[in-house]
Amino acid sequence: MRRIFYYYNNHGTLIFEYRDNSGRYIDRCYLYYSFREALRRFREEFHLKYKHIDLIRLY
Repeated sequence: MRRIFYYYNNHGTLIFEYRDNSGRYIDRCYLYYSFREALRRFREEFHLKYKHIDLIRLY
């Protein structure tokens, strides 16, 4: 199961943490991007564009 956990830190930065069953872990910060734009860029950068991924909000 692929999951992206996301939250905003104290400075307003959007942070994505990606995890999957094979142990792959990626974290990336986006500043000055809308949520939609940041998610699109994250999925394109890590070749996850057409994969089913659960989005889970932390905090």
